Parts: sequence; structure tokens; C-alpha cells
Amino acid sequence: MIYVWLVLFIFSILGFWVLNFFGLPGNWLIVLAAALWVWLAPSSYTFSWLLVLLLLALALIGEGIEFAASVLGTKKMGGSSRGATMSVVGAIIGGILGAVLGVPIPIPVVGILIGSVLFAAGGAMIGAMIGEQSQGKTLKESAKIGSAAFIGRLLGTAGKIVVGSSMAVLSIIAPFIF
Repeated sequence: MIYVWLVLFIFSILGFWVLNFFGLPGNWLIVLAAALWVWLAPSSYTFSWLLVLLLLALALIGEGIEFAASVLGTKKMGGSSRGATMSVVGAIIGGILGAVLGVPIPIPVVGILIGSVLFAAGGAMIGAMIGEQSQGKTLKESAKIGSAAFIGRLLGTAGKIVVGSSMAVLSIIAPFIF
């Protein structure tokens, strides 16, 4: 029976990692799954709470990377706090729209993943532009800031996914090693 639980644990970790592409809290769900595993799994296949704390630290780093890249991209090009805030709001809305609409690629899941990431970055761009224009900046200035928000969001998402990959690998191998 333990092997069934191990397989379910591994697939849940992988599924939670994929949620990062949609802008959802996949890394936090990996931490939750690992904590539940430590608490409920038989002692021969469990790992320590120290690893759960490491996963928690990695999740915080991933969120910091995602948030900082988006906001710093906006700020670096002279964007205001309002533009940075609107870029985060736009990214959330864009990520949801991208998950629903996807990109017309014959492989369904890939189209949804790409759509979600691109729409989130596009939402960050539009949000930053709206925020900057409400502060009196010209269309050219706000487009420059919006482009920085777009690139920052892409880099932030990539950083969060890389951190999530590390978390997933650690979680999957931990029952067998630690």
C-alpha cells in the first residue's frame, strides 16, 4: 500500500509544480504536500521536518524572485508604484485569461501553459501602462515601462519555476534518501 501512496505523492508534487506555469501557488502546495507526507507517512519512507523548512524557504525565495522581477522591471525603467502594482494585478488577470483561452497549439496542455505565461506577462505590460498613464506619462513612456514589466514577469515566472523544480526534485527523492 505504501507504494500506492508514494506514487500519489510523486504525481501530486509534479502536478503542483505545473501549477506554477499558471501563476498559481504550486510551490506552496509542494510544501503542504511534503508536510503532510512527513506527518502521515510510515517512518521507513518519511523525511525530516528540516527538509520541509528548506522547502518553505525555497518557496519564499521563489515568490520573492517572481515579485521582485516584475516590480523591479517596472521600477528600473522609471515606473511608479502605481504602475508596479497594476503590473502585478494585470499579471494575475492575464494568467487566468491565458489559462482559460490558451494558445492554439495542437498539444492542449502546452497551449494552455504557454498562453498562461504569455498572457500573464502581457497583463503585466498592460497593467503597468495603465498605471503609468494614470500618472500622466505619455504613451511612449508607459509603453517602455510596460515592456520592462513584460520582460520582468517572464523572468520572474522562469525563476519561480526553476525554484519549484528544485523543490519538486527534493520532495520526490526525499522519501528514498533522507
